[in-house]
Amino acid sequence: MDWIRVRGKRSNLTALTGAPRVGECAAMDADSIRQEIELVRADWAARGRHWDRRSDELAEQAARMNAPLIEAAAVGPGQRVCDIATGAGEPALTVAELVGAEGRVFATDLCPEMMLGARRRAAARGLGNITFRTADMLSLADADAAFDRVICRFGLMFCPAPDRACAEAARVLKPGGRAAYLVWGPRDETTMFTVFVAAAEAVFGPLDGVEAIDLARPFSLGAPGALGAALAGGRLAQVEESEVRFAPRVPAAAPFWQAQFEMTFGRALDGATEDERRALEAAVAAGFERLRDGDEVPLAVHVRIGTGVKPAG
Repeated sequence: MDWIRVRGKRSNLTALTGAPRVGECAAMDADSIRQEIELVRADWAARGRHWDRRSDELAEQAARMNAPLIEAAAVGPGQRVCDIATGAGEPALTVAELVGAEGRVFATDLCPEMMLGARRRAAARGLGNITFRTADMLSLADADAAFDRVICRFGLMFCPAPDRACAEAARVLKPGGRAAYLVWGPRDETTMFTVFVAAAEAVFGPLDGVEAIDLARPFSLGAPGALGAALAGGRLAQVEESEVRFAPRVPAAAPFWQAQFEMTFGRALDGATEDERRALEAAVAAGFERLRDGDEVPLAVHVRIGTGVKPAG
């Protein structure tokens, strides 16, 4: 599989016009934020077993996503790193190997159910320099200036107040420390999700009425400028936002979509009838078949990376 270019530029945040407000949650009160967090927690607790079962199948994809994020964060040996929204274990496990015995990784997630597999994989790989903790990214238990780096892959967009999460990351960073976040770009620019949305709507109707399928929240920071605005709102300096695009061509005969399918629709499938499940799988398979080019299916992936530095003063 090929993954192509990384194009980045420093965000001109003072000139951003028309960029969405950070999650449109800037004015949310504390009770509203807590309620939203509990909804997110319940959602991911229900997904945990699906992610654990399928995460090994997505190891190659995880490595592709890890590489540009780790590079953007400038992670290196001996560092203390906080990985937020660790989920099934990446990039925390890869970073633990990178920082080495002199470094330390604190892997956190809102849902302990999501980290069961990560704990098992860390033990299997003999990683003694990683600690797993249940934590809300809006309220970390760490002291000020505890970390050299804070990283988060596919987690910030689920937070009801991403600018406040970035401010919390800034608090626990050492002066000069670096934070790096990776989020999905616009939904219609990643083939997997455009096919999934069309299939789900064909089977279940408008997704706004299907509580168990959320294909809106994962892309809440996808518009150019939104991620950079969150970092700047969190009082991080030297904010940069870049796009990363992948262009894999996958064997059409391979079950390349099934792991992501279960991880995306797991909760809905738990409550679906057997006929609905078969219909959804058939609709997804037909969607990819329409894209087939010879023996391969060309895919597009768009993610965005935002970085910022804690000011020295």
